Amino acid sequence: MAHFIDENFLLKNETAKRFFFGTAKDLPIIDYHCHLSPKAIAEDKPFDDIARMWLEGDHYKWRIMRANGTPESLCAGDGPWEEKFVAYASALTKAAGNPLQQWSHLELRRIFGISEVLTPHNALKIREEANRVLATKKISPRSLLEQFNVKVICTTDDPIDDLHWHKAIADEQRAGSAFQTKVLPAFRPDKAMNTADIAAWNTYVDALGKSAGIEIGSYAALAEALARRHAYFHAMGCRLSDHALLVPVFMPASESELDAIVQRARNGTVLSASEQAKLMTAVLSHLARLNAQKNWTMQLHIGALRNVNHQLFKAFGPDVGGDCTSDEPIIAPLAAFLGALDSERKLPKTILYSLDPAKNNPLVALAVSFTGASPFESGAKGSSRASGTMQVQVPGKVQVGAAWWFNDQKDGMERHLKEYASVGLLGAWVGMLTDSRSFMSFPRHEYFRRLLCNTIGEWVEAGELPDDPLYTESVVRAICWENAASYFGML
Repeated sequence: MAHFIDENFLLKNETAKRFFFGTAKDLPIIDYHCHLSPKAIAEDKPFDDIARMWLEGDHYKWRIMRANGTPESLCAGDGPWEEKFVAYASALTKAAGNPLQQWSHLELRRIFGISEVLTPHNALKIREEANRVLATKKISPRSLLEQFNVKVICTTDDPIDDLHWHKAIADEQRAGSAFQTKVLPAFRPDKAMNTADIAAWNTYVDALGKSAGIEIGSYAALAEALARRHAYFHAMGCRLSDHALLVPVFMPASESELDAIVQRARNGTVLSASEQAKLMTAVLSHLARLNAQKNWTMQLHIGALRNVNHQLFKAFGPDVGGDCTSDEPIIAPLAAFLGALDSERKLPKTILYSLDPAKNNPLVALAVSFTGASPFESGAKGSSRASGTMQVQVPGKVQVGAAWWFNDQKDGMERHLKEYASVGLLGAWVGMLTDSRSFMSFPRHEYFRRLLCNTIGEWVEAGELPDDPLYTESVVRAICWENAASYFGML
């Protein structure tokens, strides 16, 4: 009889166990997309309360607590931490099938050595025991990164950020710090191309111009400001950009049209839908070309319908759990956007994410249409000449990212793996990320690795895949570690 989260958790056959314990379990981690605080890593203050570690800023947990009738003061509000912890424990007892129920208990085991099942009745006792472990072991952001063998994390950063904390960490490491996890920024320029709220856009563009040392009154100036900040981020080790798109757009415009649009916007004029789309297309294309030039990876997160609960947004702002999945069509404009860049030989390495799981199969088919050479100029081994430019062959150049947000659970991950394998090339994929704001989230990599090994193990035991290391263990190792290490070029 299986026991809750025992050593064979999620591993349903002997082949899966062999792959996990023999190959996947102890591989390092590259967490190439997360929302961790570089300031917290730089200061490295020890944690003192599991309740705060778990529940501060974690809208995943707030959603199930609200669904359980928990008052808002114990979710995004400022209620006592002990009451929040008990309220979360209560929600977990009704969370059968929700990944939070398994993730939370996995974190209790891996970080605190607590195997007891959390309930409202023992919650305060477990909190006391966990806090004792925190104090005894002096658990901190850096100690958790080291415990889980994280070699690289990429935070999420606005172009106007001075990256002070990233620089502080890097300077300390160059001086011989024992802490050697690379903490790198990722470029998130959404505010530069989102003109739905014209006043907010103008306020942001003023700040962007100041950070870049340029007055922005034309499209050319806007593009130059972004290019300067892109170059600064590159010098600080950044190798990825990240973009949130409700629906991809592709509406090209001339330079004169774009100048007129920027001038109207800078004068505070509300832009039409087509003007917004033209400016967004231009900015995103410009950034994609910069990425191609610098050998960055472009990440497109598509289909998140944000802040649908207006009362929550009014009370607490964004990222508090009032979001859902959009089902709008995305493939045709996205194909046009990628195709136009590819025709220019300016398509960068690209990772596509959709919040709508129904889009996974079409996205994989689209991604595989654009695999091949990178436009990045290089004399690297394995490159070939095309049109006078050195072209580097990139396995999985355009690919579909890990099961994202509401799909980041057992069924979603398994569905993603099988659809990726059936339409694309699973062994070229860069694998898992946390997309988390919590330093306790790294057991999610273990969760994913167990599901990956189980899926491949099932194929082997069904006679659908050869039990040959070239087809199995090497693929597991590549997805968990080697592909990301090679693809991103951050090590």
